[in-house]
Amino acid sequence: MVHVKLCELNDVPAGDLKQFNISGIEILVVNLNGRYFCLEARCTHAGAPLAEGELNGEVLTCPWHGSRFNITNGAVLRGPAERPLKVYPNMIIENFIFVEI
Repeated sequence: MVHVKLCELNDVPAGDLKQFNISGIEILVVNLNGRYFCLEARCTHAGAPLAEGELNGEVLTCPWHGSRFNITNGAVLRGPAERPLKVYPNMIIENFIFVEI
């Protein structure tokens, strides 16, 4: 696995989520009170762009069919999605988020 520079910390303000594309992979970055989570950017049910979803604490709700995921581990909290989101390990170096792909 390789760590790749994904974005600057200030690209994703607190409470926000933003999608980035790197090496052909769509990655959603979520900033929860200064804790950053990097996840698969499309819902595992029907491929909805999760960057358009709603974040409530650690719960991300899909904008299309209402599936809910835990952003800390990708777990499905409510369907119709059945498969969890892939979680990409990340680390912060200086003011940048690096993601393991």
